[in-house]
Amino acid sequence: MTYSDSSQKVGFSRNPGWTLLAVSLGGAMVGLDGTALTIAGPEIGKDTGASLSGLQWITTAYLLALALALFPAGRIADRYGRRAVFLTGVIGFGAVSVLITMASTVAMLIALRALQGICGAMLQPAALALLRMAFPPHRLELALGVWGGASAASIAAGPIVAGLLVQWSGWQAVFLVNAPIAGLTTLLTLATVAESRSAGGRLRVTSLLRAPGVAIGAVLTVLSYFSLFGLLFFLTLYLQNVRGLDPIAAGLWLLPVTVVVVLSAPLGGALAARFGPRRPAIWGFVLVSVGMLGFTLLDVDTGWTDALPASLVLGLGTGIALIASTQVIIGGSPVAMSGLASALQQVATQLGGVAGIVVLGVVMSWRAKEVLPDEAVTQGLVPVGADPGKAHFAFLSGFAATAAVAAVVVIAGAVVAVRIRSGRPVPEPAGPPHSTSDVDGEGGNQQ
Repeated sequence: MTYSDSSQKVGFSRNPGWTLLAVSLGGAMVGLDGTALTIAGPEIGKDTGASLSGLQWITTAYLLALALALFPAGRIADRYGRRAVFLTGVIGFGAVSVLITMASTVAMLIALRALQGICGAMLQPAALALLRMAFPPHRLELALGVWGGASAASIAAGPIVAGLLVQWSGWQAVFLVNAPIAGLTTLLTLATVAESRSAGGRLRVTSLLRAPGVAIGAVLTVLSYFSLFGLLFFLTLYLQNVRGLDPIAAGLWLLPVTVVVVLSAPLGGALAARFGPRRPAIWGFVLVSVGMLGFTLLDVDTGWTDALPASLVLGLGTGIALIASTQVIIGGSPVAMSGLASALQQVATQLGGVAGIVVLGVVMSWRAKEVLPDEAVTQGLVPVGADPGKAHFAFLSGFAATAAVAAVVVIAGAVVAVRIRSGRPVPEPAGPPHSTSDVDGEGGNQQ
């Protein structure tokens, strides 16, 4: 199966499943690390003496470094080889993860997390670009759904795996587990994935944003992750510091959200293939907003079953909305700019996550300190000499405010999604002048 860009034909892999498996493993490593760190956060805080600000920086240093490095990494991948950049990112991510296990201070953790973010920036854009090159347009939506499902599966496994590792071996084990995943991904990529690159032309973000729907897809991705990252950050503090759950129990508590995301991501890909991304995006955002509002009702006695309806609705909407948003960006971009388009998707993801943690952190601090003016309550902790009931009420007041703000942001996403063109996006807009894409015959892929 082939189609043409502005200058030459582009061949798709006859065995694209190997490429899908390789990039899914790489994405799973990053996804596992993200949710695992969320569960490990309270333990890291206790071990290193990190304040709420310190924990935020350990999380956001990675996200900021990733966001800043993504566009350069996407350009490099398009020009010099997507497989080569993907492999560099995978190997670097695994190596830095091992170094993080040796860190003993907040400053060292922040620095190494930033370096890990740079490695992630090399891995992520190249991964989606390799998928774009491996699958023809009529199969791309489903491939993205499977990729999203694999990433979601790692997110689902993250809290459980992290809970077991933290409880048995300490928070360092959460990062050490990345090493064998990186090794397996490297071997699979070398054996089966073909190199691809864009030949010639100037790759500009401004040109990409003019492609149909790409800018809207980026905005939707930012709004999605703004709410999701912020909610998970504070939900983990609630579970471990207010409810007093151990890491394993906290991971199990989050399982309904993450498992449903695993199931709904491929569903989102199938719905986008059938109806186009506009309707799945709108209804996905509406469902996420309803789920967020459900979390405003948490109190110190909220049980797993009490939160189950909100968790299921949130997970269902998240999987559908995120895949639809990704399809708007990747499906609407020129093939010659696949790496840059993938970088845009990841930049939007990380900026949304950073904004969610920071902005919702401000909301938490403002509301919780109105009840009890002590920094400890923003983490769900009880200040020395304070009444535990009042301290927990202060945190829950702040949490309810953050969930409400997140719900409003997500509804704004549903409004923006109305502007997506109905039907499936044009699979191959014309690329910039003299821009081509070529795929060599390395590994298991062929033209």
